[in-house]
Amino acid sequence: MTSLVIVESPTKARTLTRFLGKEYRIEATMGHIRDLPEKRLGIKIEEKGNADKQYDFLLDYQIIQGKRQKVAELKKMAEESKSVILATDPDREGEAIAFHIKELLRGRKKTKTKEMNFSRIVFHEITQSALKEAISSPREIDMMLVDAQQARRVLDRLVGYKLSPLLWNKLGKRWLSAGRVQTVVVRLIVEREREIQAFKPEEYWLIDVLLEKLIDKVSDLSAKGKMLIRLVEINGVKADLKNRKEAEKAVEDLKTSAYQVENIDEKEVRRYSPPPFITSSLQQMASNRFGWSAKKTMRTAQSLYEEGYITYHRTDSTNIAQDAISMVREYVKEIYGTNYLPVSPKIYKTKSKVAQEAHEAIRPTNMKLISEKDYDRLDETKRSDLKVFDSSLGREVQLLYSLIWRRFLSCQMNEAIFDQTTILILARKDNSTNKYLLKTTGTKMKFAGWLAVYEDMETQNNNKDADTEENKDLPAVSTDEKLKYIDIYPQQKFTEPPARYTEASLIKTLEEKGIGRPSTYAPIISTIQDRKYVEKIEKKFHPTDLGIEVVDFLVKYFPVIFDISFTAKMEDDLDEIANGSQVWVSIISDFYGPLKNKLDKVFKEADRVMMDLGTTDEKCQKCGSPMVIRLSKYGKFLACSTYPECKFTKNIIETVGIKCPQCGSEMVVKKTRSGKQFYGCSNYPKCQFAAWKKEDIK
Repeated sequence: MTSLVIVESPTKARTLTRFLGKEYRIEATMGHIRDLPEKRLGIKIEEKGNADKQYDFLLDYQIIQGKRQKVAELKKMAEESKSVILATDPDREGEAIAFHIKELLRGRKKTKTKEMNFSRIVFHEITQSALKEAISSPREIDMMLVDAQQARRVLDRLVGYKLSPLLWNKLGKRWLSAGRVQTVVVRLIVEREREIQAFKPEEYWLIDVLLEKLIDKVSDLSAKGKMLIRLVEINGVKADLKNRKEAEKAVEDLKTSAYQVENIDEKEVRRYSPPPFITSSLQQMASNRFGWSAKKTMRTAQSLYEEGYITYHRTDSTNIAQDAISMVREYVKEIYGTNYLPVSPKIYKTKSKVAQEAHEAIRPTNMKLISEKDYDRLDETKRSDLKVFDSSLGREVQLLYSLIWRRFLSCQMNEAIFDQTTILILARKDNSTNKYLLKTTGTKMKFAGWLAVYEDMETQNNNKDADTEENKDLPAVSTDEKLKYIDIYPQQKFTEPPARYTEASLIKTLEEKGIGRPSTYAPIISTIQDRKYVEKIEKKFHPTDLGIEVVDFLVKYFPVIFDISFTAKMEDDLDEIANGSQVWVSIISDFYGPLKNKLDKVFKEADRVMMDLGTTDEKCQKCGSPMVIRLSKYGKFLACSTYPECKFTKNIIETVGIKCPQCGSEMVVKKTRSGKQFYGCSNYPKCQFAAWKKEDIK
C-alpha cells in the first residue's frame, strides 16, 4: 500500500512527485476545503453566566461549496492508503488546513480514527534533502497554531458580521463592510490625506556656490578643478534662510567674498549588505523596483516556492540554514574570490518578536541556478558549473527569482568600502563681520563588495536626492588653500507635505506599527481597494469619500477597537496564542464583551449619516430637476434629485484639462474593470489613445 501525501496546490503536488518515490501518492486539496459558512456568521456565542461575563464560541465549520467531491475522493484514497501525510504549508494557515483535512477524513467514528494513521510533516523548501528530513521526523498537528488561526478568523468574523449591518443601517448602503484590520489601514490613509490637506508650505532657500582652484594650483582647467559647495552656516549658526530678502543678502555677500579651505575630513565609509528577504521586505522591494502590488509579488513567490526554486515565502525570520550558508559562501569564493568572502558567516538578527527561528529567510534553494541576465554578466570561464533558470516560466517569475537570488548572495559578501571626503570652506567678505561656512562631500568607491552583485533600492534613491552632494569626485585641495569664485545658484524651495502612501511605504508602516502580519498585507491592501474605500492613483493611495465616511463613523463610535495600538496588541495576543501562552477563547471573549455592549448602544443612539457629495449645475434630462452626486459600490454618479419619482442617472465625466495628442479631444479619467485609474480620450472608440500617467499624455 502507498502513503497518501496531501498538499494544497497541484503545482506543489507535481513538484513533490519529482522527489518522492512510487510508495507515495500525492494529491492536492485545491486550497481550503472547510471553513465557516459564507453567508452567515457561523459562530454560536454562549454566555457562561459567570461574574466577569465570559463567552464560549462554537464554530460551525462546513465543507466549502464545490469541494464535496474532492473530500469524497480524498476519503476514499485515505481508506486505501497505509498512512496519510499532511504536507500543507509551514504556517498557521497551512496548519489549519491540515487540521481540517484530518477532521474530515477521519470522520466521527472512533474506530476510523484508530484505523487511519495521520502524520504532519513540515518543510520550508521543496528539495530532496528537505523532504527526506521532513518525512523522517513527522509530528502531530500543532493545535496552538490552529487555535491562533481560528482566533484571527473568529475575530474578523465578529467584527465583519456584527459591524457591517450597523454600517448598512447608519450609512444607508447595504454593500458596505467593516474589517478589524482593514479599517485601521484605511484610517492610516485617511489621516495621511488630512495631514496633506492641512499642510501649509513654508518657504526656504538653499544656496550653492561654484568654486575653482586657482590657475597656478592646477594644471588641468577641466571640471576636475571645480566643485559645487552648499551654504550650511552663517556666523556659526545653521543657515536657515526663510525668504528672498534673507537669501539675497547672503548671495550679495558670497559673490564678493574670499574663499579659503577651512577643514578637510577624510575617512573610510563601509556600507553593509542588507539581510536576506523576509515577506515584508520582499513586497516592499518588488513594489519599489518593479511597481508590483503585494498581491502580485506573493502570487509570483508562491509559484517559485511550489516549483522548488525558493524557500517558503511567508516568513518573518532572517535565519539561514547552515547548509545554505555553506552553499552561498562556496559560490562567493568560487565566482568572486576570497576578497569578497567574510572571514565568518554573517548572522542577521530577526526583528520580529514572534518569528520562529525554525523558519528561514526567503532564499534560493540552489545558488548555481541563476537567471539568464545574471548568467550573462559572468565571465565565460566561470559559467561551466552553472544552470540557467527556465525561461518558460515567464519574465515575472525570472525577475523575482533574480531579485531573491542576488539579495541572498549579497547578504553573505563583504561590505562595500568608500573613501569619503568632506570639505569645509570659509567665505568672508572684506570689512564684514559675517562669516559663511560652506560644505561639500564626495565619495569614491574603493571596494565594491556586495554592490558588485546587488545595489539596494534605498541606496539608489538616497543617491538621487538632489539636495545631497554625495557620490561626486572632488578636486584635490589642502587646508588654508584659497579658491576662486565662479558662480552662485540660489534656489527657492518650499517644504512639502508628507507623501501619500505607496504599497511599499504602507507595508513598511504596517510592519513598524505591528498592524497585521506580513502574510496578511497583500489581502488587506486588495480588500480596501475592492471595497472602494481607497483608490490607487499613479501608484499612491487616496481615500475615497466613502472610505472617509466609514472610517470617521467607526472611529467615532468604536475608538478602542479601531485604535492603532489596540490593533497591534491584538496581533501580539494572536502570537501569544500561537506560542501557547494564551487561550484563544478567553482572548476572543475579552474582545467580544465590550464590542457587544457598545454595538447595542450605537444601534440605538447613533444618528444616520447623510453623505453630502454635493450638487451640480446640471439638470435632469427627463424632468429638468437638479442633478446631485450619489455613490454606489462602483463609484460616484449623477442622479436626479427627485429620486425615486425620477430615476434618471448619468455617469460623471472627469476631465483633466489636457487635450488628446492624437485627435485634440478632451482627456478624461477612466478606470479599468479592476478599478485601476487611467487617462483616456473622450472620443473613444474613434480615438483609442490612453495613458497611465498625466505626464505620459504627449
